[in-house]
Amino acid sequence: MFVGLQLEAPLGWGSFMAGTRYYFCGDRSDEVNGVSVPTVLIACFLQSDKRWQSWRVQLFMIPRQEFEEALTQSPPKLKQYARQYNLPPWLVEVDDVDFNQIDEHRQAHAGRDLENGEGASICSYRKQVEGRLNKIAPALEVAIEILRAPDPLKKIYQVLKVDKACQPHRVQLWFFAFVLHGENQWALKRPTHMIGRWLRSAEQHKGKKLGRPSLAGTSFGWSTVGMHDKIVGAYLKRCGPAITMRSIHRVALREEFGCTTVKDRDGVDTWVHPANQPFPSYGQFRFVVVQALGLEQVQTKIYGQDRMKAKAKVNQGNQTGQYASILEALQVDAYYVADRPRAMHSDDPSEPLVVAEAVCVTTGAVVGIGFSLGSETGEAYRSMLFCMAVQKDYVARLYGIPTDKLDWQIQGIGSAFTSDRGPAGHRKLAERLEQQFPIKTIAPSYDGQAKAPVETTHPKSTKLEGAPSYVLSDLNVMGMVKREICRAATKNHSKDISLHLSEQAIHDFHNARLVATPHHYWQYLCARMRTHARQISLEEAVRSFWSPVKLAVDRDGVKFKHRHYSSNALLESPLMKMVGLTKGLQVQAYMLSLVARIIWVDIGGRLMELEATTRVRVDDEDILVPLSQLAETEKLLREIQSRTRESAQAAVSRAEADFQEMTGVRWDAGQRKKGSPPKPKGSAAHEAKVLKGKTSGRRAA
Repeated sequence: MFVGLQLEAPLGWGSFMAGTRYYFCGDRSDEVNGVSVPTVLIACFLQSDKRWQSWRVQLFMIPRQEFEEALTQSPPKLKQYARQYNLPPWLVEVDDVDFNQIDEHRQAHAGRDLENGEGASICSYRKQVEGRLNKIAPALEVAIEILRAPDPLKKIYQVLKVDKACQPHRVQLWFFAFVLHGENQWALKRPTHMIGRWLRSAEQHKGKKLGRPSLAGTSFGWSTVGMHDKIVGAYLKRCGPAITMRSIHRVALREEFGCTTVKDRDGVDTWVHPANQPFPSYGQFRFVVVQALGLEQVQTKIYGQDRMKAKAKVNQGNQTGQYASILEALQVDAYYVADRPRAMHSDDPSEPLVVAEAVCVTTGAVVGIGFSLGSETGEAYRSMLFCMAVQKDYVARLYGIPTDKLDWQIQGIGSAFTSDRGPAGHRKLAERLEQQFPIKTIAPSYDGQAKAPVETTHPKSTKLEGAPSYVLSDLNVMGMVKREICRAATKNHSKDISLHLSEQAIHDFHNARLVATPHHYWQYLCARMRTHARQISLEEAVRSFWSPVKLAVDRDGVKFKHRHYSSNALLESPLMKMVGLTKGLQVQAYMLSLVARIIWVDIGGRLMELEATTRVRVDDEDILVPLSQLAETEKLLREIQSRTRESAQAAVSRAEADFQEMTGVRWDAGQRKKGSPPKPKGSAAHEAKVLKGKTSGRRAA
């Protein structure tokens, strides 16, 4: 048996209490009635009250024979403690803590504070125990003599010659705590782990006003104990968008707590309760609400989920890491073009142009683009889906863009859009796109983070302060459509998607001297057959995404309003032979919004393309793969990014130059005018109706 062995009395034994930890302090010899009797010294630590400073040392001198009988009886009166603790009872909660590691962490932070002139009062745990160890060092040198002395506690006092600055009970406690725990210096640590464990919301504090004293008096006001549920309930009952905490507090004091306002001696309004019942100040009200609900939830209720997401500084994760193939996922969104198109026959602004874009999440490529005028309608999404499904040189032809000026070699439609439902199913899908139904490829409205890949492709504009203003473009509607098509194609050559590349792709791009743009990444994945894209024929795309209409047929061809559409194949078809023989002859036709030069007609179950015989003026023209930490791969990635930056600017510059050469108008030409755009009227309003196909008049016969 060694000094410091911990014992217990399971059922109690004389003065030994059950549940108390006792320490064996060694053998000694004491005189009893003038006879030397072998004894053992037993120590324990007792607490006179709940304060940690109230611990005292209690010693027992027991004859060895009685001690041994207590150990060997059945059941034993004394037995070895089930667990041998490393620290005294006042540190039992941190018995297994490594204070050396904690101390290093504390000192690292204290050092940084000291560099700024702060934290000078921070004292390490080691300095705490070393200070106490120095005070009891003389007693430790004669520890054996002390343990064998007739009165060990008195002997400690005599050896240390305790001054008035240190109480005798403390040095006695420190001595035995150190000796009985294997001379572990951390047994001398102060029990500061208990600091801050009291609850200010506990019932015993309900009558005490906590916190900074009020200017009206140290006891002015009430504790919030007992008011928490009432405060939180009052807040939840009234919170909502744009409703501030102060306004809720005012109403709650009046309606929930029964307070009234009076003027004090200085004529200042102040809150009082007629029955002197407790009510919270604004600071208390806000503290309780934020503590119960969290600051983020409180701010969300005021500002709304969308603003909180937009202002969030924490990265909420990427959306490309789960995809590896072309069109494995597709995101669709629409935006209003910032500048207003100019009416063709006047200087009035036309209705705003809406652009719908489809972006491949994996590659970041813009796959399709569509348009509508005035508002976000199914026409924009249908024309976007058609643009995805066909080759882009046909799209260029539809909108009057020279094919050599449109470098857009991306084609395909996602598997989610292909079905056996035929054209009617595709049109219903476009309608769901318009209505923002929660299907796989559509994100919630007004939630930018939910559709980040497509949101980042939208053109950005600077929000100006002061009086409202708008930009009236020098481009008409069709000129602006051409510009947005060129813009969409240019994004595939100017967007840096280097962070989408895997390590293997980084090496492949570097060896092939490719730039990390959606265009090259699409080609890279296509060459390796990593694609979910589907292809449909031009005729199927027309049936699926163009709007079906019934048009009259006369000797000049198919008539739509005042225009005629024809082709050599139509003139030789059986349909034209029926002209004059069938009254009110009509044909099933398909038209696309904002496309007036070409229509398709169904003759005998086959589609035929017709072109306008006369031109009217209104037709003018990622796999987010984490970057490798290998130095070589990172270096290759930096080289790719450098080349990509240069290539992106060159691509944008080339697109702007080609557009100006094609239209004779600069890319961003226009004038900023004061005020908000007026509602189109006169010729501008008529022009918008014509473009949307909503002109009134007699139906075509």
